[in-house]
Order: sequence, then structure tokens, then C-alpha cells
Amino acid sequence: MKHQVSVFLLFILLNLPVYAGWQRSVTNYPRKDYHSGNQNWMVAQHENGWMYFANNKGLLEYDGSEWHTYTIRNAKARAVKIGPDGRIYIGGMGQFGYFEADRKEGLKYICLSDSVDKNNDVGVIWNIHIVGDRVFYQSDWKVFYFERGKVQSIEAGTEIKQSAVINNKFYIASNKGLAVLNGDKFVPLINTEALAPYKVAEMLSFQNQILIVTSRNGLFVYDGSSLTRYLSAADSFIRNNLLFCAAVSDSLLALGSVQDGILLLNLQSDEVEKISTANGLQNKTVLDMSFDRDNNLWLGLDNGIDCVHLSAPLFALYGNKLVIGSGYASALYGNSLYLGTNQGLYQTDIPDKLNEPIRMTFVPTTEGQVWAMDEYDGKLFVGADNGVFVVDNREVYRIEGTRGVWRAVQFGHRKDLLLAGSYSGLYLLYKDKERWRALPRLAGFPHSCKTMLVENSNTIWVANKGNGLFRLTLSDDLTQIVKAVNYNNDDLSPNNNVFAGKVNDEVVIASQEGMFRYDQIKDRVERFAALENQLDGRVAYTYINQDSLGNIWYVGNGMLKILHYDPVHKNYYKNSNEIYLRGSLIESFECIYGFGKNRYIIGTEEGFSLLDLNQKVNAPQLNLQIRRVFLTGVRDSLIYNSTIREIREPLVIPYKENSLRIEYSVNNYDKSSTVFYSYQLIGARDEGWSEYSEYNTKEYTDLKEGKYKFNVKIVTEKGETPVIASIAFEVLPPWYRSLPAYLFYIIVVGIIIFFTYRWMENSRKRLLHQKEEELMQQQQAFQEDSERKDEVINILKEENLQAELRYKSEELIRMSLNMVRKNEMLQEIRKEAVGITHSIAEENLVAIRRKNLRMINHIDTSIEHDDDLKIFQSTFDMVHHDFFKRLDAQFPELNNREKLMCAYIKMNMMSKEIAPLLNISVRGVEVSRYRLRKKLGLTEKDSLTEFLQRLSR
Repeated sequence: MKHQVSVFLLFILLNLPVYAGWQRSVTNYPRKDYHSGNQNWMVAQHENGWMYFANNKGLLEYDGSEWHTYTIRNAKARAVKIGPDGRIYIGGMGQFGYFEADRKEGLKYICLSDSVDKNNDVGVIWNIHIVGDRVFYQSDWKVFYFERGKVQSIEAGTEIKQSAVINNKFYIASNKGLAVLNGDKFVPLINTEALAPYKVAEMLSFQNQILIVTSRNGLFVYDGSSLTRYLSAADSFIRNNLLFCAAVSDSLLALGSVQDGILLLNLQSDEVEKISTANGLQNKTVLDMSFDRDNNLWLGLDNGIDCVHLSAPLFALYGNKLVIGSGYASALYGNSLYLGTNQGLYQTDIPDKLNEPIRMTFVPTTEGQVWAMDEYDGKLFVGADNGVFVVDNREVYRIEGTRGVWRAVQFGHRKDLLLAGSYSGLYLLYKDKERWRALPRLAGFPHSCKTMLVENSNTIWVANKGNGLFRLTLSDDLTQIVKAVNYNNDDLSPNNNVFAGKVNDEVVIASQEGMFRYDQIKDRVERFAALENQLDGRVAYTYINQDSLGNIWYVGNGMLKILHYDPVHKNYYKNSNEIYLRGSLIESFECIYGFGKNRYIIGTEEGFSLLDLNQKVNAPQLNLQIRRVFLTGVRDSLIYNSTIREIREPLVIPYKENSLRIEYSVNNYDKSSTVFYSYQLIGARDEGWSEYSEYNTKEYTDLKEGKYKFNVKIVTEKGETPVIASIAFEVLPPWYRSLPAYLFYIIVVGIIIFFTYRWMENSRKRLLHQKEEELMQQQQAFQEDSERKDEVINILKEENLQAELRYKSEELIRMSLNMVRKNEMLQEIRKEAVGITHSIAEENLVAIRRKNLRMINHIDTSIEHDDDLKIFQSTFDMVHHDFFKRLDAQFPELNNREKLMCAYIKMNMMSKEIAPLLNISVRGVEVSRYRLRKKLGLTEKDSLTEFLQRLSR
């Protein structure tokens, strides 16, 4: 029950008519944006393009990117005027003066009201005018003027309701009518007494006459002699609303009211257009208004500031308020405009006038997402999430059997058949008498057909994100798919929503990777570089289409653009200022519908916008300035602040503060157009131009000393000629690299050179004396060195002899060991021979035994009479200093065996080592040692070994 009530209420709400209108582009600046007082009483534009407002808290400044408030001694400002000298004249409650440029503070307030006599009450300054060298400050009862550094006053003699300067003459409106200033007196104008009872809101110049705008009583024209009521279509608005201000630009008169916004009156055509809170304003009470040089209308509101872009060709439905949902499709059918949104299908009147309420009606039964609309067979076919809807004049019905349909297209030569692309394939729609019906989905292609483009009578291109781009060939009777070819490649990936369109009868595919075309001869999709060069290069494209006039519409990087076709010269050209709806289009679901002459309806995230290319659009006059320069160290320090006058003197920066931040801005008030900055630094650290970006700040750190010039330029999406601003600055060298430091260095170096020369002279003399002493020392050292060398030579000779001696000793030892081994071997052989002899029977081997005995005797002889004895004695004498000669001389009675015994004992050999050498037993060695001691005359206490060691010394 609750669900049914909800559905019923939703049906009632959707079917209630709503009223909307196509509204001009309005930029709102609420108080939270500019952070100052709520009321803004007067608007003025400086020659540099910046906007100034007389705000409750003082002078409010806006340079296009930043807001700043300058106080006038805490007084509320009511009037502001830009002088030809660049000064900003300001007036308010009990206070008036002017602002002039200050290098650090930006604007510096100079008070003039202080010079007024204390008995002369200033009152409230409501208006400021400049005539020649005089600056007039108009208060309630008098006028003060500033001339040649002095302030004087003029009494009006009555209450001043309004004042104006027209044709270089100063006029006031009072309780007596109009008056003009002549010298220092106000002279009444004839035939203006009829204005005395009326409240005059504004006096303006109109066709060399004075146009008087009253608050309640309409418009009047004064030609210098007569006063005439000016009847217009604005009279009704004036009667019903209290006018507070007015402004005129060419033939357009803007009237600002207290109760209901503004009214635009064309003084030539008498057409009117009302703009209020229902049309984009944030407040109904308009305190002041002014046209800027780009034909934008600035409104000072009771709470906030608004800018109405009168030259903008875009007009938003409901003022970009999401009332009927996001816009996906639009079409003119019959005498109505149909709009398809994510909420359903709506019907309204064809756009005619701006800011006029139009009736918006929901089309019953079409609730839900609408994707596309196309007209065939005198009917409007609507592709929607719930299927295909057919609008046949005032009747609307859904084709049964369809669901999730992107769109329906005419296909083939039969007019009674349509092809519908759905979320999961293709439907064939056919006409059954006066009704359209659907056949089941065609087999062979179960994929989504979001993108559809008919190539010829039996070929269609379809695409979706994920499966990619396909070219489908259908049978002649259009009942089945006979061929499906995928055309994705390395350059064209399948994972993006491509859009297929026709340009000059050629299949063109817009994708995130750029533009592609189908080459029918090669049967492949390839990059379309020629078209990319005509458009925006190789960027992300989501839409491309060619209208009936040959113009190419495309969306690149989220911005809608147009490439115009010139039928006379048969070429394309692009107006650089034609870029629309950046960031407002529904990506991959763009919808551009043309109707009439150069008028288009475009779907956006907030609904729909009307683009009128018949609207004359002038490129904005942009002024780029270096805004501020900060030294960035421990904390930021402001050293340059540019406002109404750029300071040309180069900035001088100490080396210890050689890091800085530069901020720059441009007076771009069209928020639909983004400004891009590029910068360069010329100097000791030259740089080329940077890439364009939206950032308006640049920082540099650790700059070297030298002179620099910082340049910044802008280019907008609309591609105007770049505007360049510059600032020069110099980074001073550190103190140790300054000119005084270098002079000091020169003096110090001179002193150092002088004393160095003196020191070198003295050093030279000392060096000569030192050299002589060193020469003598060298001679003496040479002599000593020679002697040391001789001594070293002798030592080396001795060492050589010792080495030879050691060698001979080692040779003697080896010889002795060889003799031991030889004798041991012979003894073994002798033993064997003896054994053999004993084993042989005498009666059988006498002869053998005799031979064996002779061999034994021969071995004994070899052991005792070895020729090596002589060699041993000779070598031993060489090593032990003629030991045998000395032994023979002192003890001639010793035999050879005893001499050898002495040699072996001197060599520290043991008895068991001596025994085999002498061919005796160990016991025999001991007996021989005893006998030898006797012959040598040694007692028992004497050591035989020590005696023999001493003998060779």
C-alpha cells in the first residue's frame, strides 16, 4: 500500500507542469567569496580591468582571481569613481578621499575630508564625479570638490536627490527640479519643475539628451528646453517595483529595482527582459549597476555581487538548476521541444524569448532514463532504459518486447523497418499498419550497442566499452547478422567509449587516444592525423558529428567546439573564441541538436543549454599583471604589491633573501573560459617558456646574484593573442662578493704581495747561506757514506765467505752421510756373503767359497780404503781451517782411523754414527776414543770434543 502511494505521488509530481526559461549566464559572488560587507553600493572598473565596489566595509577590489578590502577609517563606503589619473576616489558616511598605488600595501588611502571645517558637516557621500581638474563629492545637501590640493564646498540650497555628469556638465536633481553647475553655483534648468515631486534614481546621457529614470514614475527625456515622458515597455515594471539605479550601454538600458532584480530595455526595439532570482540572481535588491568594457553587467546587491554576461551565447534552462534532471537528448517534433533526461521525457515550447517562463510538461509513462531521440515516419522514437517509446503527435506508447534500448536508426532501403541497439544486441522494429512492433533480438551479436552508425544499406558500426568497435554486416532481409569484425588495435584500445560519426561521408571514430578513420580499401581503422591537426591534436575526444551546414562539432578534453565550413572557399576554419560548457557536458553522452539558424540545444549535467551562434561575441579585453612578490625564507615577506599602477623600478633583493614567490592574475570574469599561464625567467638562470597551466604562482629558490626579468603570458581557451606581463629584479651578491669587499680584497692582496716580496728577498739570502752549509754537509756526508759503503762491502764479503763455509759444511755432512750409507750397505752385503759361505758344503762348492771369501775381502778393503777419505779430508780442511794439517803437526803419531775419529767427534757425531764410518762396532768406537785421549794427552776432566773444537781456531 505504501509503495502504491509513493508511485501515485511520484506520478502526480511528474505530471504537474513546471515553468522554466532560457536564462543568461550569471556569475554569483556571494559574501563568503569576497569576505567583506554584505551591501555593495556602487560599481566601477579601472582601466586595468579590475572591478571596484563601494562596500559597507570600505573599498572592495576584484582582479579576476582574488578579492581584497581596503578600509576608509572603518566608515561605510557609498560611492567610488576611477579618475583619469588612475586614482580611485572614494566616499562614504562622513568620509571621503582617494586611494593611490603603494608598492607594499597595494592601495594607500589619502583622506580629504579631514581638511573640511569641523563646522561643515560632510554627511553621506552618495556620488562622485570628475569634470576637468575638479573631483566632486556629492552629499545630501552640498557638493565638495577637490582641486589643486584643496577641498572646497558648494551649497546646493536644497536636498540633492541625484547627480550626474553629462557632456562634461555637472547636473543635480532636487526638490526643485534639475539644476546645472555654473562656476560655483547651481542654476535651475527651465521646465524641469515637474520632476520635483519624484525620486530620481539616475540621470543618463541618451541621444545628446538627458534620460531621467525615476523610482516609481517612469522615464523622462530632457532636451535642454522641455521635459517629455518616455513611454516604453518598462513602464509596468517601474510602476510595480521601486527603481534604485540604472545604467545604459548603447541602446540597452538596465534598470535596477529594490523588489525584483533588473529589467533590460532595448531603447530601439522596446523589447524587455527581466532578470531576477528566478533567472540566476542571488538577491532581488540592486543598489547599483555598471557595464564593463566587455559588455558584462555588474550588479552591486544588497547582499552580494552578480555579473550578467550579456554577450555570452549560452543560455541555461532553469539557470543551471537541476530541476528536470541531466540532459541526454533533445528534438523538435511538431510544435514542441522534447527533452530527454535521466528522469524521463519532457515537453515544452520551442525557445523564443530569453528569461521568459515556459511551460514544461512531463510526458506520461516515460519515467526513467532516456538515451536518444530520432524522428522517422512522422513519429518520434525515444530510446530509453524501459525500451522504445513512440510519440505519435499527442499519443505516446511503448513498443512491447523492448528493454534497455540506446537508440533506433533507419537502416536499409525499407522504410517500414528500424534497427534498435540495446544493452545486449540488436532489435528489428517493423511497422504493423500504424503501429510499430519489435521482433526478437538478432542472433550473432549479444553485445551492447551504445554507439551506432549506419554505413550503408546493410553495414552498421557499433561499439561499447569493454568489447570495442565492431563492423556488422546484415543479410539482405535484415533478419540476421552474417559478419561481425572487431577493429580495435594497439592504437585504439577497446576499453573506452568510442563515438562513431560521419565527416564528409567518411566513417570517423572519436576516442580517448585521438581521432581514427576507416580505410575501406585496406579494411582497417587507422589514425586520422589530418583531422587531428585541424582540431586539437592528439587529445581525448568523446564526440564528433557534422551538421547539415557542413560544420564539424566535436568534444575534446571535455570542451565543446566547432570547426566551421566555408562553402565559398570549401575549407574549414575555427573561431578561437568558440569553446563551450567546459566541465558541464556528460562525458560519452554528449548531445548537440541544431534547429533554426545557428541555434543548438546541448545536454549538460544540470539539464540543457541553448547555444545561439547569432549572438555577437567579442573577445574579452584581458589585462595581465604581476600581482605580488614575496620573499620566502623563514616566513613570507611582501616586497611588491601591484594594484592600479604597475611599478616599473626593478626590485632589489639581498642575497640572503634569494628565494621568492611571484603571483600574477588576469581580469577574467567569464568562468566558462579558463586562462592558461606560461612563464620564463631571463637572467643568470635563463629558462625557456614553460608549459601552459592554470596555476598563477611561481616560486624560485637559491637564485644567484645578477639581474633577472620574469615574464608571464596567458592564452585562453578562446585562443586570443597572448598577453605578456613582466617584472625586473636584481639579486645582490653576498657581502663577500660586493664591490667594497673586492676593494678590500685588492688592498689586502697588495699588502700581502709587498710583504711576500720582502719575505722572499730575505728568504733568498737565507737560502744561499743555507745552501753553502748544506753543500759542506753533503761533502762530509758523502765521505761518511763512502766509508759506510766500504764497510758494507767487507761485511758482504765476509757474509759471502760464511755462506760458502756453510755450503761446504753442508756438503761435508752430506758426504759423511753418504759414506755411512755406503758402508752400512757393504756391511749388509758382507753379512749375506758370510752367511752364504757358511751354508755351502765344503765337499761340493770349494771354488764358490773361495770366490765368496775374495769378495768379502774386497768389501773390507773398500770399507777401509775408500778413496773418499782423501776428498773428505780436503773438504774438512777447507771448512775447519786446515784441521787435519794442524792435527798432523801437533800429533804426528795418529793414524788415519784416529784422525777420522777426531774429525767425526769435531762434527758432534755420536758413537753409533761413527761406528759404520770406521767399520767397527760401537764398543770399538768407545775403545778408540779412550786410546785417542791418551795419545792427545788429555786427563779424565778434559773434554775431548771441546779440545778438538779449540784445535781448529
